[in-house]
Amino acid sequence: MMSMPMPDSTQWVFKMRHMEMFRAVMLTGSVSAAARMMYVTQPAVSKLIQYVESRLGYRLFERINNRLVPTAEAQTLYREVERVYLAAQAVNECAIALSVQPARQLRICCSTTLATVLIPYALATIKRAVPGLEIQWQSALISDMPAQLLGKKVDLAISALPVTHEHLHSLAFMRGSMVCAVPTDHEWAGREEVSLEELAGQDLVLFRRDIPFGRILAGEFEERDLKYASILNFTTAVEGVALVRQGLGIAVIDEFVAQDCGLAVVRLAQPIEFEISFVYSRFEPLSEASLHLMKILLERAASLNRLIKGCKLPKV
Repeated sequence: MMSMPMPDSTQWVFKMRHMEMFRAVMLTGSVSAAARMMYVTQPAVSKLIQYVESRLGYRLFERINNRLVPTAEAQTLYREVERVYLAAQAVNECAIALSVQPARQLRICCSTTLATVLIPYALATIKRAVPGLEIQWQSALISDMPAQLLGKKVDLAISALPVTHEHLHSLAFMRGSMVCAVPTDHEWAGREEVSLEELAGQDLVLFRRDIPFGRILAGEFEERDLKYASILNFTTAVEGVALVRQGLGIAVIDEFVAQDCGLAVVRLAQPIEFEISFVYSRFEPLSEASLHLMKILLERAASLNRLIKGCKLPKV
C-alpha cells in the first residue's frame, strides 16, 4: 500500500492532460493501448500514471496477472472525468459551430410528440429549398427547452404546449387534438368518436400525470367527475402506441403520433385540444433559417386548418 502525504487541496494536482491520459487507460485497459490511442510512448504513459498517483496520494491501478485493474478510487474518478470530457466535447462543437455562417445553420429541438410527422415534414421541406443548410435536430422534454435555448444549444424550440419563462418568447401557432388509439380489431375501430364517459370504463394506458399531457387529460376526467384507472403509464405517445400494440389497453394520445401509428384512431366526442408553440430567446434575434422553418410550419398549419387565428411571424 502506498504511503504518501495528502496533496494540498488548493493545488491543481489533476490537470487536463492527466485526465486525458487516465481516461485513455480506463477505456483501453492497458498502457500499450492507451499509448497508441494518445500517440505517445508506453514509458510516457507509465511515468504519467506514477506521477499522478504520487500527487494524489493513492493508487489508481493495481497490476494483476499483467493487467491494469482500476481501483475503487479510479472508478469514482473516471465518472467525474467522463463528465469533464463530455463538457469539453460540447465546447469543441460550439467552437466549430461558430465558424459556420448563422444563415447556413439551423439548430432546433421539439417535443417528442411532434418528432414523428410534423417536424420531419418541415425539415424535409426546408432542406429541399436550401440544400446547403446544416441542420441539427433533437427532441426534448418541455421542461428542458429553456436550458437548451438559453444555453444556446438550439436557436428555436417547437413545443407541443406553451412554455412560460421570463427570458423566452412563446408563440402559439397551431392547434392539436388528443385522440383515442385502439387496436385495429377492437370493437371501436370503426367508430367516428368515443366519449370520455365510455373511456373511463375501459382498460387504459395513459400519459403520466406528472407531465403536461397527463395533467391535461386527468383534468378532463376529473372535471366530469369520472373515475378511471391506467393499467400502465407512459411518458411519450410513441410508448403508448407500443403498449396498445401489445394489447394492454386503449391509449389517449396526440393526433400527430396517431397518424402513422398503425392503430385505429377514434376522435374524442369532447375535444381535448392543445396549442403548439414556437419558443425562442428574448436575447437573441431569430436567424434567417429559423424564420424560414417557422414560415413552413405556419403554412402547414394553415393547410391542415389548424392555424391559430391571428398568428404571424415575429418581426426581427
